[in-house]
Amino acid sequence: MDYKVTEEKEILREVFAGLLADLDREIESRKISDVRHPLCVFQRRINRIWAEILTDKYLTMEDMQKVRGIFEFAQDYVEDLAR
Repeated sequence: MDYKVTEEKEILREVFAGLLADLDREIESRKISDVRHPLCVFQRRINRIWAEILTDKYLTMEDMQKVRGIFEFAQDYVEDLAR
């Protein structure tokens, strides 16, 4: 695997971890306990992506760009929730 891909995977793992922490805070602040709530479903999906970053599912810089796009969308969404 390309070093740049490996480096990007490490970076994305870190930023997704931060995003998951932000989502946790948002869910807790809203006192959401229903696992079917849209924010909980969203959190599980983001967690799944976070867990898959280091797997063979993402091997190229193109894959990393797609994951970064997902992160940027999700981050904007969570920031909007916090406002």
